[in-house]
Amino acid sequence: MPSLVRSSDLKPENKTLVVVTTILQLSAVVVVWLLAIVPAALLALAAIIGKTIAGALRGSRNRSTTP
Repeated sequence: MPSLVRSSDLKPENKTLVVVTTILQLSAVVVVWLLAIVPAALLALAAIIGKTIAGALRGSRNRSTTP
């Protein structure tokens, strides 16, 4: 027959350990999100810059061919 554990038999949680563990977990979540978001943001920024440069080159080429 399994023995039941009463709440009075359990030791109270160490509050410092709970706070440190929570901070570590939240930090891990933030790092994972940043690792996922930063490359996508850099690719989007590169695409915008590429389109801007291509448009500027196209515009200057058109201006230079007109008399």
